[in-house]
Amino acid sequence: MKPVVERNRLGYGLAACAAILLSTIGFLGKIAYSFGADPLALITLRAFVATGIVGVAIALTNVGRFKIKRRDIPFFVAFGIFGVAVNYLGYFYALRLTTVATTITLLYSYPAMVVVAAFFIFHEPITSRKVAALVLTFTGVLVTAFGLSSSSITWDIRGLIFGLLGGVGTTIYTLAAKKGQVSYGALTVLFYSFLFGALTLGGFYLLQYGPKVDVTQQVMAMIILIASVPTLIGYGLYTLSLRFIEAGKSSITLTIEPGAAIILAYLFVGESVTQIQLLGTALIVSGVIILQLKGGVLIGKD
Repeated sequence: MKPVVERNRLGYGLAACAAILLSTIGFLGKIAYSFGADPLALITLRAFVATGIVGVAIALTNVGRFKIKRRDIPFFVAFGIFGVAVNYLGYFYALRLTTVATTITLLYSYPAMVVVAAFFIFHEPITSRKVAALVLTFTGVLVTAFGLSSSSITWDIRGLIFGLLGGVGTTIYTLAAKKGQVSYGALTVLFYSFLFGALTLGGFYLLQYGPKVDVTQQVMAMIILIASVPTLIGYGLYTLSLRFIEAGKSSITLTIEPGAAIILAYLFVGESVTQIQLLGTALIVSGVIILQLKGGVLIGKD
Protein backbone atom coordinates (compact mmCIF):
# COMPACT_ATOMS: atom_id res chain seq x y z
CA MET A 1 0.00 0.00 0.00
CA LYS A 2 2.80 2.39 0.91
CA PRO A 3 4.43 2.37 -2.57
CA VAL A 4 1.02 3.10 -4.13
CA VAL A 5 0.49 6.05 -1.78
CA GLU A 6 3.97 7.34 -2.53
CA ARG A 7 3.39 7.01 -6.29
CA ASN A 8 0.12 8.91 -5.97
CA ARG A 9 1.75 11.69 -3.97
CA LEU A 10 4.56 11.92 -6.51
CA GLY A 11 2.09 12.01 -9.39
CA TYR A 12 -0.04 14.73 -7.82
CA GLY A 13 3.08 16.68 -6.88
CA LEU A 14 4.43 16.52 -10.43
CA ALA A 15 1.08 17.61 -11.89
CA ALA A 16 0.78 20.49 -9.42
CA CYS A 17 4.33 21.68 -10.18
CA ALA A 18 3.55 21.38 -13.89
CA ALA A 19 0.47 23.57 -13.44
CA ILE A 20 2.47 26.27 -11.67
CA LEU A 21 5.17 26.25 -14.37
CA LEU A 22 2.60 26.26 -17.19
CA SER A 23 0.89 29.23 -15.55
CA THR A 24 4.01 31.33 -16.24
CA ILE A 25 3.14 31.33 -19.96
CA GLY A 26 0.65 34.16 -19.32
CA PHE A 27 2.94 36.78 -17.83
CA LEU A 28 6.00 35.67 -19.83
CA GLY A 29 3.91 35.98 -22.99
CA LYS A 30 2.81 39.47 -21.98
CA ILE A 31 6.43 40.49 -21.54
CA ALA A 32 7.29 39.02 -24.96
CA TYR A 33 4.37 40.86 -26.58
CA SER A 34 5.54 44.11 -24.95
CA PHE A 35 8.82 43.59 -26.82
CA GLY A 36 6.90 43.30 -30.10
CA ALA A 37 6.60 39.49 -30.46
CA ASP A 38 4.16 38.14 -33.03
CA PRO A 39 1.90 35.55 -31.31
CA LEU A 40 2.08 32.98 -34.11
CA ALA A 41 5.86 33.35 -34.41
CA LEU A 42 6.13 32.96 -30.64
CA ILE A 43 4.21 29.68 -30.41
CA THR A 44 5.98 28.28 -33.49
CA LEU A 45 9.50 29.13 -32.35
CA ARG A 46 8.59 28.03 -28.83
CA ALA A 47 7.88 24.53 -30.16
CA PHE A 48 11.06 24.41 -32.26
CA VAL A 49 13.27 25.61 -29.39
CA ALA A 50 11.71 23.10 -26.98
CA THR A 51 12.33 20.33 -29.52
CA GLY A 52 15.95 21.39 -29.86
CA ILE A 53 16.54 21.45 -26.09
CA VAL A 54 15.04 17.98 -25.62
CA GLY A 55 17.07 16.72 -28.58
CA VAL A 56 20.31 18.01 -27.07
CA ALA A 57 19.39 16.47 -23.68
CA ILE A 58 18.82 13.07 -25.32
CA ALA A 59 22.04 13.33 -27.37
CA LEU A 60 24.07 14.08 -24.23
CA THR A 61 22.51 11.40 -22.03
CA ASN A 62 21.32 8.45 -24.11
CA VAL A 63 21.06 8.61 -27.92
CA GLY A 64 19.10 5.37 -27.80
CA ARG A 65 16.08 7.43 -26.71
CA PHE A 66 15.84 8.74 -30.28
CA LYS A 67 14.93 5.26 -31.47
CA ILE A 68 11.25 4.54 -32.06
CA LYS A 69 9.58 1.68 -33.86
CA ARG A 70 8.53 2.33 -37.44
CA ARG A 71 4.94 1.35 -36.66
CA ASP A 72 4.81 4.08 -33.98
CA ILE A 73 5.76 6.92 -36.35
CA PRO A 74 2.11 7.61 -37.38
CA PHE A 75 1.19 7.73 -33.68
CA PHE A 76 3.80 10.41 -32.94
CA VAL A 77 2.92 12.36 -36.09
CA ALA A 78 -0.74 12.45 -35.03
CA PHE A 79 0.33 13.24 -31.45
CA GLY A 80 2.33 16.26 -32.62
CA ILE A 81 -0.34 17.54 -35.00
CA PHE A 82 -3.38 17.16 -32.78
CA GLY A 83 -1.90 17.14 -29.27
CA VAL A 84 0.57 20.00 -29.72
CA ALA A 85 -0.16 22.09 -32.83
CA VAL A 86 -3.97 22.03 -32.53
CA ASN A 87 -3.65 22.80 -28.81
CA TYR A 88 -1.44 25.85 -29.40
CA LEU A 89 -3.35 27.15 -32.43
CA GLY A 90 -6.76 26.63 -30.82
CA TYR A 91 -5.81 28.71 -27.78
CA PHE A 92 -4.07 31.39 -29.88
CA TYR A 93 -6.96 31.93 -32.31
CA ALA A 94 -9.63 31.65 -29.62
CA LEU A 95 -7.98 34.59 -27.81
CA ARG A 96 -7.97 36.56 -31.05
CA LEU A 97 -11.60 35.85 -31.91
CA THR A 98 -13.32 35.89 -28.52
CA THR A 99 -12.87 36.96 -24.90
CA VAL A 100 -10.44 35.65 -22.29
CA ALA A 101 -13.39 34.32 -20.27
CA THR A 102 -14.73 32.34 -23.23
CA THR A 103 -11.31 30.96 -24.13
CA ILE A 104 -10.44 29.80 -20.61
CA THR A 105 -13.89 28.29 -20.10
CA LEU A 106 -13.70 26.27 -23.32
CA LEU A 107 -10.07 25.23 -22.85
CA TYR A 108 -10.64 23.92 -19.34
CA SER A 109 -13.44 21.69 -20.47
CA TYR A 110 -10.64 19.21 -21.24
CA PRO A 111 -10.45 17.48 -17.80
CA ALA A 112 -14.02 16.24 -18.29
CA MET A 113 -13.10 15.04 -21.78
CA VAL A 114 -10.04 13.25 -20.36
CA VAL A 115 -12.02 11.56 -17.57
CA VAL A 116 -14.59 10.20 -20.04
CA ALA A 117 -12.04 9.20 -22.70
CA ALA A 118 -9.71 7.58 -20.13
CA PHE A 119 -12.62 5.44 -18.92
CA PHE A 120 -12.95 3.90 -22.39
CA ILE A 121 -9.26 3.86 -23.36
CA PHE A 122 -7.46 3.05 -20.09
CA HIS A 123 -10.45 1.73 -18.09
CA GLU A 124 -9.95 4.40 -15.44
CA PRO A 125 -12.99 4.37 -13.11
CA ILE A 126 -15.30 7.37 -12.85
CA THR A 127 -15.59 7.92 -9.11
CA SER A 128 -17.73 10.24 -7.03
CA ARG A 129 -14.65 12.22 -6.01
CA LYS A 130 -13.69 12.72 -9.66
CA VAL A 131 -17.14 14.06 -10.44
CA ALA A 132 -17.06 16.34 -7.38
CA ALA A 133 -13.55 17.52 -8.29
CA LEU A 134 -14.63 18.23 -11.87
CA VAL A 135 -17.61 20.28 -10.70
CA LEU A 136 -15.55 22.29 -8.20
CA THR A 137 -12.55 22.90 -10.47
CA PHE A 138 -14.64 23.84 -13.51
CA THR A 139 -16.75 26.18 -11.37
CA GLY A 140 -13.52 27.67 -10.07
CA VAL A 141 -12.22 28.10 -13.62
CA LEU A 142 -15.46 29.86 -14.59
CA VAL A 143 -15.23 32.21 -11.61
CA THR A 144 -11.55 32.91 -12.30
CA ALA A 145 -12.20 33.44 -16.01
CA PHE A 146 -14.87 36.05 -15.36
CA GLY A 147 -12.59 37.66 -12.81
CA LEU A 148 -9.83 37.91 -15.43
CA SER A 149 -12.05 39.51 -18.04
CA SER A 150 -14.41 42.44 -17.76
CA SER A 151 -16.36 41.01 -20.70
CA SER A 152 -18.56 37.95 -20.49
CA ILE A 153 -18.90 34.83 -22.59
CA THR A 154 -19.28 35.63 -26.28
CA TRP A 155 -20.76 33.45 -28.97
CA ASP A 156 -18.55 34.09 -32.00
CA ILE A 157 -18.79 30.67 -33.67
CA ARG A 158 -15.18 30.75 -34.88
CA GLY A 159 -13.91 31.63 -31.42
CA LEU A 160 -16.00 28.86 -29.86
CA ILE A 161 -14.65 26.31 -32.36
CA PHE A 162 -11.02 27.30 -31.75
CA GLY A 163 -11.55 27.33 -27.98
CA LEU A 164 -12.97 23.81 -28.09
CA LEU A 165 -10.10 22.75 -30.36
CA GLY A 166 -7.69 23.97 -27.69
CA GLY A 167 -9.48 21.78 -25.15
CA VAL A 168 -9.58 18.81 -27.51
CA GLY A 169 -5.87 19.28 -28.26
CA THR A 170 -4.99 19.24 -24.55
CA THR A 171 -7.14 16.12 -24.12
CA ILE A 172 -5.31 14.38 -26.97
CA TYR A 173 -1.95 15.43 -25.53
CA THR A 174 -2.84 13.91 -22.14
CA LEU A 175 -4.11 10.62 -23.54
CA ALA A 176 -1.31 10.26 -26.09
CA ALA A 177 1.39 11.11 -23.53
CA LYS A 178 0.08 8.39 -21.21
CA LYS A 179 -0.15 5.84 -24.02
CA GLY A 180 3.27 6.76 -25.42
CA GLN A 181 4.95 6.12 -22.07
CA VAL A 182 3.83 2.51 -22.13
CA SER A 183 6.66 1.86 -24.61
CA TYR A 184 8.93 4.91 -24.36
CA GLY A 185 10.45 7.24 -21.80
CA ALA A 186 9.15 10.74 -21.12
CA LEU A 187 12.01 12.42 -23.03
CA THR A 188 11.30 10.38 -26.17
CA VAL A 189 7.60 11.18 -25.96
CA LEU A 190 8.34 14.89 -25.47
CA PHE A 191 10.86 15.03 -28.31
CA TYR A 192 8.67 13.51 -31.01
CA SER A 193 5.46 15.23 -29.92
CA PHE A 194 7.22 18.61 -29.94
CA LEU A 195 9.04 17.80 -33.20
CA PHE A 196 5.94 16.98 -35.23
CA GLY A 197 3.99 19.74 -33.50
CA ALA A 198 6.72 22.25 -34.39
CA LEU A 199 6.81 21.09 -38.02
CA THR A 200 3.03 21.50 -38.26
CA LEU A 201 3.17 24.99 -36.73
CA GLY A 202 6.09 25.84 -39.01
CA GLY A 203 4.05 24.89 -42.06
CA PHE A 204 1.15 26.99 -40.84
CA TYR A 205 3.49 29.94 -40.24
CA LEU A 206 4.89 29.64 -43.76
CA LEU A 207 1.38 29.74 -45.22
CA GLN A 208 0.59 32.86 -43.21
CA TYR A 209 3.81 34.87 -43.43
CA GLY A 210 6.25 33.13 -45.75
CA PRO A 211 9.80 32.05 -44.87
CA LYS A 212 10.90 35.30 -43.20
CA VAL A 213 11.12 35.29 -39.39
CA ASP A 214 11.98 38.67 -37.90
CA VAL A 215 12.50 38.67 -34.12
CA THR A 216 14.61 40.91 -31.91
CA GLN A 217 17.15 39.61 -29.40
CA GLN A 218 14.78 40.49 -26.56
CA VAL A 219 11.93 38.56 -28.14
CA MET A 220 14.19 35.57 -28.87
CA ALA A 221 15.38 35.56 -25.25
CA MET A 222 11.74 35.46 -24.08
CA ILE A 223 10.92 32.67 -26.54
CA ILE A 224 13.83 30.60 -25.20
CA LEU A 225 12.61 31.23 -21.64
CA ILE A 226 9.03 30.26 -22.52
CA ALA A 227 10.23 27.17 -24.39
CA SER A 228 12.42 26.14 -21.44
CA VAL A 229 10.27 26.77 -18.35
CA PRO A 230 6.54 26.37 -19.06
CA THR A 231 6.79 24.40 -22.30
CA LEU A 232 9.64 21.97 -21.70
CA ILE A 233 9.75 21.63 -17.90
CA GLY A 234 6.02 22.24 -17.41
CA TYR A 235 4.86 19.78 -20.07
CA GLY A 236 7.68 17.45 -19.07
CA LEU A 237 6.48 17.22 -15.47
CA TYR A 238 2.87 16.85 -16.61
CA THR A 239 3.89 14.05 -18.96
CA LEU A 240 5.89 12.35 -16.20
CA SER A 241 2.96 12.63 -13.76
CA LEU A 242 0.95 10.40 -16.08
CA ARG A 243 3.29 7.54 -15.20
CA PHE A 244 2.16 7.67 -11.57
CA ILE A 245 -1.51 8.68 -11.53
CA GLU A 246 -4.51 8.34 -13.80
CA ALA A 247 -4.89 10.67 -16.76
CA GLY A 248 -8.17 12.00 -15.35
CA LYS A 249 -6.64 12.82 -11.98
CA SER A 250 -3.59 14.50 -13.53
CA SER A 251 -5.71 16.66 -15.87
CA ILE A 252 -7.97 17.79 -13.02
CA THR A 253 -4.91 18.69 -10.92
CA LEU A 254 -3.64 20.81 -13.82
CA THR A 255 -6.63 23.15 -13.40
CA ILE A 256 -4.56 24.82 -10.67
CA GLU A 257 -2.96 26.69 -13.59
CA PRO A 258 -5.44 29.63 -13.93
CA GLY A 259 -5.27 30.37 -10.20
CA ALA A 260 -1.48 30.17 -10.18
CA ALA A 261 -1.38 32.43 -13.25
CA ILE A 262 -3.23 35.31 -11.55
CA ILE A 263 -1.02 35.07 -8.46
CA LEU A 264 2.18 35.07 -10.54
CA ALA A 265 0.89 37.95 -12.66
CA TYR A 266 0.25 39.88 -9.44
CA LEU A 267 3.74 39.13 -8.12
CA PHE A 268 5.76 39.71 -11.29
CA VAL A 269 3.87 42.10 -13.58
CA GLY A 270 1.81 44.01 -11.04
CA GLU A 271 -1.66 42.90 -12.16
CA SER A 272 -4.40 43.34 -9.57
CA VAL A 273 -6.09 40.34 -7.94
CA THR A 274 -9.79 40.55 -7.16
CA GLN A 275 -11.74 38.72 -4.50
CA ILE A 276 -13.66 36.79 -7.16
CA GLN A 277 -10.37 35.53 -8.62
CA LEU A 278 -9.27 34.35 -5.18
CA LEU A 279 -12.63 32.62 -4.73
CA GLY A 280 -12.19 30.84 -8.06
CA THR A 281 -8.68 29.76 -7.07
CA ALA A 282 -9.97 28.43 -3.74
CA LEU A 283 -12.65 26.38 -5.51
CA ILE A 284 -10.07 24.87 -7.85
CA VAL A 285 -7.73 23.94 -5.01
CA SER A 286 -10.67 22.46 -3.07
CA GLY A 287 -11.53 20.29 -6.05
CA VAL A 288 -7.96 19.02 -6.34
CA ILE A 289 -7.91 18.20 -2.60
CA ILE A 290 -11.22 16.31 -2.84
CA LEU A 291 -9.78 14.34 -5.76
CA GLN A 292 -7.22 12.81 -3.41
CA LEU A 293 -9.83 11.60 -0.90
CA LYS A 294 -11.45 8.20 -1.03
CA GLY A 295 -14.80 8.06 -2.80
CA GLY A 296 -17.28 5.60 -4.21
CA VAL A 297 -17.00 4.27 -7.73
CA LEU A 298 -19.78 5.35 -10.05
CA ILE A 299 -18.59 3.63 -13.23
CA GLY A 300 -15.79 1.07 -13.59
CA LYS A 301 -13.54 -0.57 -11.01
CA ASP A 302 -11.42 1.45 -8.56
